[in-house]
Parts: sequence; structure tokens; C-alpha cells
Amino acid sequence: MNLKCVLLLFILTAIPMFCGSSQAARSSTLPVIVPDDVQSDPLEDEEIPRTQKSTYPYVEVHGDYRWLWGKGRFSAYSEQLGKGRRRHDEAVYLATRRLRIFPFIHLNEHTSIRTQLEDNRNDKDHNQDHHLYLGRLYIQHETERMKLEAGRFNYYLLDGNVIDKKVDGLRFRLGQKGTSPGSITLFAGQTTGADDEHRKIGWSLFHSKRNGRFQSDTVFLDFRNASHLPPAFPSLAAYGIYPERAGRGFDRQRILQWRGLYQFQPDFRASLELLHAWVRHEADQYSQSETGFVASLIYGELDERKQGSYEAWIRYYNQPSSTILYHTMDADTTFFRRMGFRGWGIRLDYILRPGLVWAVEGFSLKNRQDASLAGSFHEYVLGTSLTAYF
Repeated sequence: MNLKCVLLLFILTAIPMFCGSSQAARSSTLPVIVPDDVQSDPLEDEEIPRTQKSTYPYVEVHGDYRWLWGKGRFSAYSEQLGKGRRRHDEAVYLATRRLRIFPFIHLNEHTSIRTQLEDNRNDKDHNQDHHLYLGRLYIQHETERMKLEAGRFNYYLLDGNVIDKKVDGLRFRLGQKGTSPGSITLFAGQTTGADDEHRKIGWSLFHSKRNGRFQSDTVFLDFRNASHLPPAFPSLAAYGIYPERAGRGFDRQRILQWRGLYQFQPDFRASLELLHAWVRHEADQYSQSETGFVASLIYGELDERKQGSYEAWIRYYNQPSSTILYHTMDADTTFFRRMGFRGWGIRLDYILRPGLVWAVEGFSLKNRQDASLAGSFHEYVLGTSLTAYF
């Protein structure tokens, strides 16, 4: 389908719904609480309950401290010119500690300046430590029907299978997903990165609507690298040989994502994400159009204030690399280059005591498609973390 037609259809079906009467905006079906995905930090993306204050401005501070340990095993083969096939096996581990402090300055009932101080320590390689720095700084204005954010903040989309990344930009939301006609959110800006090769510039348009137990989310994203990427294998490119799926990265990605989520019970829900992407890499003369999906089952209700509460999920991934900007999973999705991946992921979060969360997760993944120069990619990851909120 022509990309312009897809985008036009999205806009025509989402935006005109906001022309309804105010009465329609107030009417809704029986409200059903649909918790956010457990990979999202509860006190990071959720609104902190407002303390009743008689005067403004005032400062509110909260934070978290997380210890994370993980181990992974990676294997693959590659074609060596004149030497045939070569096998690669590697085992790695990770041990990190992270402190985050969130000072919020409330200017009035609707407007606040939000910051985040972050300190990261890598117990495996202290050269990768990042001592206390300002990770976020943005202004937020929110009313019952709209929300505006401008500055540096975190962009976590749906379950994080497409993007979970700090960005510099502007995000504007109109409406609420629990009322007719739903909410629509526009984002424009760029991701953070060390240089132009590691930054992406783009925009997205997101519509969300909840109708009883069913929630539908549709989003279109258009991102390009701040600078064109170099050839994946310059020595081969000099002879007109290009790696195709064995290469890495894309100069431009246009992604269409739809997620349907159904809540069977307050503590049991299922979701299905359908993904399609149009991508290209100029130096590698690579372009592709691909489709994939992610299916999830989620059980439990996680409440960091309630001892003994828990939440568990299991997911099956059949996801092209072209549909990923910055994946939220703790496994390494870049390992699969442009081949994409398929396999299973599972996670459990458990509240040991109020404000103390233990989590364990694992992934078993393999490449979705082979490449002419490489194949048989397998990745196995097991990790656990302990997070204290204050």
C-alpha cells in the first residue's frame, strides 16, 4: 500500500473524531483500568499524586535505586572469504547500579518543571561509569483534556517494542483514551546520542481509544539518522559487494504500529501488536518493507505500595529489525543486525515490601531471517534486578 495513503487514512480516521460535541466527550463506557507495561518504571512515567498545597511554587522530590545483574550467551556463524564458514560463540555478563532523583518544581496546579539527576555505575567496567548528571529537563502543562511537554524527556511508546529512549523535543496530547473519541498525541524532535551518527530526528502521530475492556492504539513514526550512516563493510563496498541483512542500521525508518489490548479480568489481559516498516540504507544500497508482530499475556496487578503484589508476562516476538528504533528489552536486539528476531521473553515483578521491587526475566531469541554473509544467530539472556523507591 502506498505510504502516503496509509498516513492520510490514519489522519482522516483519527482527527475528525475530535469534532464531536462536548457531551460525547463526557460520555464513556464502564471504565476499566489498564496498567502500564511492567518494563516501564512505575514512578517514572506515571503521574505522582499531587500533594495539596496552599501556595505555589513548591518542590517535590522522589527517586529510585536499582541493582541489575544479567548474563547472556550469543552464537552465530559468518562467511569468511576463502575460509568458508566460521563459528562465533560468546558469553557475557552485566552488573550495574543506578541512582535516579526526580526533583519536580510545581509552578501552579497545571504547570511544572521536571528534572532527573542520574548516576550509573558499571561494576564490570568502571570506564563506562556515568557520574551524577542531568538526564532530563522539561516543562509540563497538563489539564483534563490536554498535555504538553517540551524539553528533554523519555519517550516510552506502548510496550517499548519500538522506542524507549530519551529525546529532545515537544509532545502534545489532546483528549483522553478512556473517553470518546480517545486521545491523539503528536511528537516532534530528536533522540539523544553522542554524535549525529547516533542520533535520530523524526516525528510520530499516536491515537489511543479504550472502549470497555478493549483498547486500540495506532501510531505512525517517521525517523531518519541525523547523518547518513557509512557502509557496514567498507572493504566489500569498494568491490560493489553489499551485506544486505548482514549489515547494521538504517538511514530512515517509517513504522506503522497497531496494538489491540483486551482485559479479561482486572488481573489478566492479552495484547497483540502488528508492525510494518519501510526502511533504507543509502551507503549499503539497501531498502526493505517488512511486517511482524508481538503477542503478550500479562497476569497480576503490580502495586509498589502493597507487599506481595506481583505481575508476570510472557511474550512471543516475531519482529523485523526495521521496526525497532530503541527496544526496551534488556536483551540485545542489535545483535541480529537487519535479520530481525523471533522467540520468547518472560518476566516477573514482585513487591518484597512497600517500595522494594524484585524482578527476574529471561529471553530466548534467534534470527528471523538468514543473510548471505551470516546466519544461525542465537541469544539467551537471564537477568534479575532489585529496585528501591523513595
